[in-house]
Amino acid sequence: MRAEVGALAAVLLLASCGVGPAKPAAADLRTTAPPWDAPRDAVSYIEKAGFERLPLDFSGPSPYTLRVKVIVDGNPVQVPAGIGVDRIRAEQAAVHTHTTDGLVYVEAKTTSEQPTLAQFFTLWGLKYDEKCLAGACKNLKITVDGQPAPWDVRFTGGARITVSVDR
Repeated sequence: MRAEVGALAAVLLLASCGVGPAKPAAADLRTTAPPWDAPRDAVSYIEKAGFERLPLDFSGPSPYTLRVKVIVDGNPVQVPAGIGVDRIRAEQAAVHTHTTDGLVYVEAKTTSEQPTLAQFFTLWGLKYDEKCLAGACKNLKITVDGQPAPWDVRFTGGARITVSVDR
């Protein structure tokens, strides 16, 4: 009994000291070749992408989904589960993934928010601009529902976005 009371006191002492998750590392946008995992410590990527940190159970007033397909050097790249999700702190971005099939959830606080493809790749931890995805910088092409689109296209419900690039 005495040992149990001591263990309980130690737990309560640690809890009252504010011991929690370590400070997240700075968001580092990768330029490496695929495959690319989702950042484990997503908070810094959420902030770098310009999103608010939301609770994991937040769904917003008008949630929707879209699909993102990535092709590098003619080969499909898996879009990982957990993009925009920080499980350590139980927070997420308005844009995030739960599965590895390219289904992207948009659960913004307002209907006026229009996330972009660039924000998505920042959440994923990848360098992305009008010429490059990570270290692949040849022939960057973006299509939405099969039609050419700008590199930083805004997300819309039900869209099918394909990003194709060569190294």
